[in-house]
Amino acid sequence: MRRWEELRPELDARGVQIVTLSTDTPEEIRKGRGKHGVRASMLSDVDLAVTDRFNLRNQTNVAPGGIRPMPIPTTFLVDAGGILRWIDQSTDYQVRSDPARVLEAIEVSLGGRC
Repeated sequence: MRRWEELRPELDARGVQIVTLSTDTPEEIRKGRGKHGVRASMLSDVDLAVTDRFNLRNQTNVAPGGIRPMPIPTTFLVDAGGILRWIDQSTDYQVRSDPARVLEAIEVSLGGRC
């Protein structure tokens, strides 16, 4: 998330809002937000209800030690009308979309603005 916050001026200029979905509890999210200075909207999906609704549960990976199921790391670009314009996924639960790749997708898919 820190890398995304570093891009905040560029994202703000393009009208892009970041919303995250995590299996962390709301308390874990609050602690992480303060620790990392994150301004994005961060939502909790501990029971993977939203993850499952979008069929994003990772069936091949679980958290280290098999503690709990994990979602597939996914980045969506959704325009102001709610239309999905771009998607990026990883098979490795530790790998997230590179911000530079997402900025390029914003330019191509959304014309630089949401």
